[in-house]
Amino acid sequence: RCNDYLIIEDFYPSILEMAGIDDYDVPQEIDGISFVPLLKQTKNPSQGRSLYWNCPNIWGEKGPGIGPSCTIRKDNWKMIYFYETGEKELYDIPNDIEENNNVAALYPQIINKLSKELGKFLRQTNGQRPSFKKTGKPCPWPDEI
Repeated sequence: RCNDYLIIEDFYPSILEMAGIDDYDVPQEIDGISFVPLLKQTKNPSQGRSLYWNCPNIWGEKGPGIGPSCTIRKDNWKMIYFYETGEKELYDIPNDIEENNNVAALYPQIINKLSKELGKFLRQTNGQRPSFKKTGKPCPWPDEI
């Protein structure tokens, strides 16, 4: 059991490290970091690390929490920004693993901080964002709302 977090991209560098392979050539940048220190209980690679998701497309289903969005997970917090509405949700993951209690209204300073970091990351990585059908203009970045 582990209460720290990682992302699927962390498996590849972890497997390489476990196999003792440190001289490898890949066609693209490896986004993940090894979680072997977590397994060995020598270091916590999650501490202070931000994880990002960007899903700017409509994939079919409609409903609460579904739609073009981008997300940041940092420390205890997970913030979701919905491109179409500008709505932001905030969850305290250790205390609400099922994400039932949106606490965005209670923590505007955390929303602001995470919005800035997520917006900066998306711009630096040339993240895609959807456009409004009526105007053709791109939806705002999370730090523009």
